[in-house]
This record gives sequence, structure tokens and C-alpha cells, in this order.
Amino acid sequence: MHSFLKILLLGLVLSTMPFRVQAEFTGHVSIINSVEFSANGKTALSGSWDWTMRLWEVESQKSLRRFKSHTLSVNSVTFSPDGKTALSASADGTLKHWEIASGKVLQNFKGHSGIVTSVVFLNNGKQALSGSTDKSLILWNLSTAAIEKRFFGHLGPVLSIDVPDQPNVAFSSSYDGTIRRWDLNTATTLKIFKGHNFNVNAAAVSKNGKILASGSVDETVRIWDAESGEELKSLVGHAGFIASVAISPDNQTLLSAGNDAIIRHWSIKTGRLLKSMVGHTKPIWTVAFSPDGKTALSGGGDEVLRHWRLEDGSEITN
Repeated sequence: MHSFLKILLLGLVLSTMPFRVQAEFTGHVSIINSVEFSANGKTALSGSWDWTMRLWEVESQKSLRRFKSHTLSVNSVTFSPDGKTALSASADGTLKHWEIASGKVLQNFKGHSGIVTSVVFLNNGKQALSGSTDKSLILWNLSTAAIEKRFFGHLGPVLSIDVPDQPNVAFSSSYDGTIRRWDLNTATTLKIFKGHNFNVNAAAVSKNGKILASGSVDETVRIWDAESGEELKSLVGHAGFIASVAISPDNQTLLSAGNDAIIRHWSIKTGRLLKSMVGHTKPIWTVAFSPDGKTALSGGGDEVLRHWRLEDGSEITN
């Protein structure tokens, strides 16, 4: 067949195929395992197994900056309260403090003897708390990069940490199948949450510090009274491990995601499934609410971020 005719026929075939609007934040070249919105919801940070962190403009879904200094996967990323800096935690055993405007590393934090799995800012950005596969948590002074306290108690790797708005309290989940509530002043355990049958990959606490959500390899999401440690609900529906959970800013709903590549949106009060969001083609490793609670971002093994409208569960396209 004449080459021109081939091109013409191909054009006719393509013209009859459905057009897919671009709905993905593309740029990472490996698994995305951390995502967080900025305080105003206009930008977001993501961390990836490709050793980088990226800054995104949410509305346009464009990558604004690539941060590269880690030598292994970036497992956790978070904005400072003023949005001017960010922290990243890596499998290379370090944390890095970045200036967002320039992309420069301001400080390196070394103290863990294993993979650093999670990090959060504390005390209005003056401190940071990190968790590691070395089974410990470390409280850091951000101005000096010095270790202020070490927290011991977990019998396995620390897989996630989170903090409520109230001061001096933190939560961590572990490979040992438990979640711990910590007193940051004394570096002691206040409560141990037991109920999951396998490692707890993710835990998130509500802003008001009253509700805790957790996700596990046992394929359940559990809701707890964050103060008493009482298990309130066990949510069943995922097929496979849960890798990430998030609680809405108004403390009314939660998101969960994992191996089955489906994001589930739940009512905390009733435990009812509100929506299931499908679009990822591989396991989802991270999910986060926007500051207004109306949308969410997710990322995973298909190397893209996806933006979701929570009212109807639809994917937001640009």
C-alpha cells in the first residue's frame, strides 16, 4: 500500500478513537509514595522512588520544580507551615530541608540507622519528627539540625507518623502491627493501639486530635478514639494491603488506598462507603485531601498523580 494512503487510513482510524483528556501529573519515572497539598491548595509536593521530590501547580498539573539530592527513594514530603520550605525523608537514611523558591538544600539531617519512612514539621516549623525502619522516632531541632530526643518502643520498623493540631502529641504506625501515641515532651508512649493482624502501613490523626485512622496489610481500615485507644470501626472493602489513609480537614470523612488501585472515600461517623474512585492502573501508595476538603491527590505505581473531585468521585482534568 502507498505510504500516503497508509497515513490517510491511520488518520481516519485515530479520528474515530475516543479522545482522552490529559488528567495526569507526569514527570516522575518511578513509584510515587508521598503527596501533600500546600496550605492554600495551589501547589503540591510529591516524593518518588526515582530519588526526587517535585513541586506541582495543581490547577495546571504542571511540574514547577524538581528537587534532586537524595541517593535513594524519597518516602515522605511535607511543606513547612509558612510554605517556604519543605522536608523530605529518604531510604538513603537522611532527611533534607529544602528552600522551595530556589530548590536548594538548607540542611541535611543524619541520625537514623535505617530507611527514613516519614517526616512532619512541629512547633510552627521549629522542629521536625521523623520515623525509620530502625524502629525509632527522632525529634529534630530545625535551626541546628541537632537531635533533641529519640523515641523507642516499637518492635518493628516505623512506617508512618502524623500529628494533630494540638501540641506535644504524635502518632506512629509500625510493622509490629500497632500504632503508638507519644508524649513529645517526655518521649514516652501514652497509648498502644492494638487490633490489626499485620503491619500497619499508615496512620492519620484528625486535626482536632480526636479520631485516628489506620490502614494495614490485613486489608482493613480501622477508626479509633485517638485518646482512649478504643477501636470504633473496622472498614472492609479493599482487596489487598492498604498503603495510605487521610482524614478530611473537617474530620468527617477519610480516604484509603492501596494494592487494589482504588481510592475509597468513607464516612467516619457511619463507616459507610461514600465513593470509590478508579483511574490508577497500579497500586496506590499515597493519598491526600486538599485544604478545603473538596478534592484529593493520589499517586502510586503508575508513576502519575491524579486529582479527584470528591463530591462525585470524578477525576479532574486540565
